Amino acid sequence: MTAWLFRRHGDAVARYGVLVAILVVVIVLGEALAPATLAPSNLATMTTFGVPLGLMAFGEALVILGGGGAIDLSIGGLYPLAPVIAALLMGHHVAEWLAVVAALGVGVAGGIVNGLIVVGLGIPAIIVTLGTLYGYSGLAEVIANGVNLTSFPASFGEIGQGTVGGIPDQLLFIYLPITVVVWYIASRSLYAYRIRLTGTNPVAAYLSGVNVRSTRFKAYVISGLLAALAGLVESSLIMTASPTAGGVFTVFVVVTIVVLGGVDLFGGEGTVLGIVLATAVLMVLGYSFDLANANSILETGLTGVLLIVAMLGRLGLVRFRTRLRMST
Repeated sequence: MTAWLFRRHGDAVARYGVLVAILVVVIVLGEALAPATLAPSNLATMTTFGVPLGLMAFGEALVILGGGGAIDLSIGGLYPLAPVIAALLMGHHVAEWLAVVAALGVGVAGGIVNGLIVVGLGIPAIIVTLGTLYGYSGLAEVIANGVNLTSFPASFGEIGQGTVGGIPDQLLFIYLPITVVVWYIASRSLYAYRIRLTGTNPVAAYLSGVNVRSTRFKAYVISGLLAALAGLVESSLIMTASPTAGGVFTVFVVVTIVVLGGVDLFGGEGTVLGIVLATAVLMVLGYSFDLANANSILETGLTGVLLIVAMLGRLGLVRFRTRLRMST
C-alpha cells in the first residue's frame, strides 16, 4: 500500500505527508489541552489570528523562492506602519478607501526600497531588511507619537470583524482570494517559472533570458504589499493602529511558517498549500495553549521540535521515494 501510494502520489506525499501528520497530532493535542479548541466560535477567532500571519508568509515565501540568501525581515516594520498611516489619514477626514490605498502604497514603497538596495546594490538581504525593519518600526512610532491610534470609522471594522454564516470576512474576502492569486503567481504564471529558476540556478535563469534582478525585485514589492495588507486586516479587527505591533517576534513566526511549510531557504522550492497547512499548525497550537493557559515556553519549545521533525520527516520521505524509484 505504501509503495503504491508513493508511486502514484510520491511528490505530494513527500511535500505534505509529514505536515498533514503534524497538523493531525497538533489538533489531537489541542483538544486534549482545551476540549473547546475546535468549537466553531474558537475556530473563527483562531482564523482572525492566522490571516495576517498567513498573508505575510505568502510574501516572505516569494522572496525566499528567489534564492541568493533572500529574506524580508522588514515586514515586521511595515505591518504596523501601514495601519498607522491609514489611521492618521482617516483621523484627518481623508476618505476611507483613499487612506487604505495610501497605506497599501506605503507597503509597496517599502518593498521598492528593499528591492533597490538588495537587488540594485547587492547588499545582503538580511542586513538591509533588518535595517529597514527597525527603520519602518521607528517611523511608525514617530508618526503615532508612541501611542495607539483609534481614529478609524466604524465601517473600517467590517472586514476585520464581520462574518458570513459564522465565517470571518477576512478569511472569505481577503485570505482565500489572496491565496488563489499567490498560488497562480507562484505556480502557474510566467513569473513562477522565472522566480523558481532564479532561485534554483540564477546563472541558468540569466542564460535562459530571465531578468534575475527584476524577478527578485518584484518579490520584495509583493512582500511589502502583503505586509501592509496584513497590518490593515489586524487593525480592522481591533480598530486600533499600534505602532509597536509586529517587530522581530512576528517576523520569527512568519519565517517559521514559511520553513515549516516546506519552502527551501536556498530558493526555488515551495508551495502555497504547504504555507497554508503550516499556518494552520501554528494557529491550532498557539490557540489551544492560550485556551489551556499553558506555559508559553512549552509552546515555543514544541514549535521548535515540530520544525525539526518536519524537516527530518520530509527528508526521510524524499529518500524513501528515491530508493523506491531506483528499485523499479
